[in-house]
Amino acid sequence: MLLIAHRGASGHAPENTLASFSRALEMGARAIELDVHQTLDHELVVAHDDDLLRCGRDRRRLKNLHWDEAEAVDVGSWFDKRFAGERLPRLEEVYDLVPPSVELHVELKHGSRVYPGIEERVVDLIHKRGALSRTLVSSFDHEALYSVRSLDGKARLGYLLGLTTLKTAVREMKDISAESLNCSMRQANARLVKAAHDRGFKVLVYTVNTPADRDRLARLGVDGIFCNYPELDLWR
Repeated sequence: MLLIAHRGASGHAPENTLASFSRALEMGARAIELDVHQTLDHELVVAHDDDLLRCGRDRRRLKNLHWDEAEAVDVGSWFDKRFAGERLPRLEEVYDLVPPSVELHVELKHGSRVYPGIEERVVDLIHKRGALSRTLVSSFDHEALYSVRSLDGKARLGYLLGLTTLKTAVREMKDISAESLNCSMRQANARLVKAAHDRGFKVLVYTVNTPADRDRLARLGVDGIFCNYPELDLWR
């Protein structure tokens, strides 16, 4: 079962920052998950929310900011004063940091309806970095996944279930040749895992932070878990 560092080692450092990704690598993470938005001037920026209220106490939306404005926001102090001055990274900087041996799970928080052209920019960057085989693109915005598939027939796709019914999800996952069904712990049960596996899809579950939950999901046969604590692999 693959352990995927959720927003990096976000239990130890501010989420979706180079500090968090570096810590995950130091802890031996084999896969890292992150979230992507787009600025007004089309920079692919790594952050969870479409504003910076939670991490930077800033209500401005990323889609309305130029990169130099977004880059100036301190997104580390909220977590611990040791991380004061930590900045939002661009997706390209994450590829600079993370070695080719580590898988990247890139979640598009919104597609082109919110961020025009974001799917094409992400696909172009993946190709620029020669990272097609080690990058899985996921989203709750299933239109964005259809768009990624139209741009690249070989892109690896993860379908975030959200409120979509399993029946609809299976149909759409077949349409776009998705690799994995990504769901919450609440949604993960034997029926869902069997339905996905029977159709050739992996099951990846978020957010799993205790040995008890890890072990329960392992018994269900899930293929991977998203975790804030990469050391959970060692807690036996």
